[in-house]
Amino acid sequence: MNKLTLIGLPLYSLSAYRGMAMGVHALRAAGIAQILSRSTEASVDLGDLSLSEFNVDTGPKNLRNLPQFLKDTDSVELASKKVSGEDFVFCLGGGCELIVGTLAGFKNVFKGEPGVVWIDAHGDFNTPETSPSGYIGGMGLALACGHGPRLSQTIEEARPLLAEENVVHIASRSLDSAEYSAMSTSPMKLYPATTVHTEGIDEVADHTAAYLTHRSDWIVCHLDVDAIDPEIIPAVNFPEPRGLSMNEVATIVEKLKRTGKLRVFNLTAYNPMFDKNQTSSQKLVKLVSELFS
Repeated sequence: MNKLTLIGLPLYSLSAYRGMAMGVHALRAAGIAQILSRSTEASVDLGDLSLSEFNVDTGPKNLRNLPQFLKDTDSVELASKKVSGEDFVFCLGGGCELIVGTLAGFKNVFKGEPGVVWIDAHGDFNTPETSPSGYIGGMGLALACGHGPRLSQTIEEARPLLAEENVVHIASRSLDSAEYSAMSTSPMKLYPATTVHTEGIDEVADHTAAYLTHRSDWIVCHLDVDAIDPEIIPAVNFPEPRGLSMNEVATIVEKLKRTGKLRVFNLTAYNPMFDKNQTSSQKLVKLVSELFS
């Protein structure tokens, strides 16, 4: 592995889900930074960004807290530009909406077209027109692909940040109806959790790695913790049964590492408010150790 850079991104976009932002500090307290620093001879910790904190939601019901998201996304983009083009970057979130700012920043650092493996129980492919809650965290992937509202000028000029045909979505099992329609007609590749369990993780991971190797120049692996079965990791806001095992996640990442194109790993949506005994945080740190040691 090249030099590893760690960035803490305590981003959230709905007041009820502030716990996701708290997950950054909690995983640091569990030792994740030390584990990552031991995974390579050269590592840099950029610390945690100072992002918006709020307890009251504002804006229309189908698009909550957009001003805070725009401000924070600009901050995330600027921080993401600080990494070297030779780095492997570990983004410690925070909510899944961090993908917009990180991709906008990394596209100034890494050459060519990105591919994204989105491992998540949910689609995150809503727009204000399809979202039942107005939660921007459920729109992150769609925003990166150029859908939804206008963003800040800098990021808007770069959109779409990601071609839909360069997305492989794995482990979905809870999609809103309009979101499902949008995803099923999109050129992205979909491997719902049922497909993973039926076809086997090796086949899904092999197909994913081969597909993105030919389509992209560098790869982001985005892991929302709720992709993992809640019997294993219950400390999430949106637990969905019949998720992935730790071994299945590890298999996906290992296959991506073998492509030589994996440059970014996002860990998102862990909520320490639901982890009183820190068992979930300990399991996540152990997983990261196994993935990158």
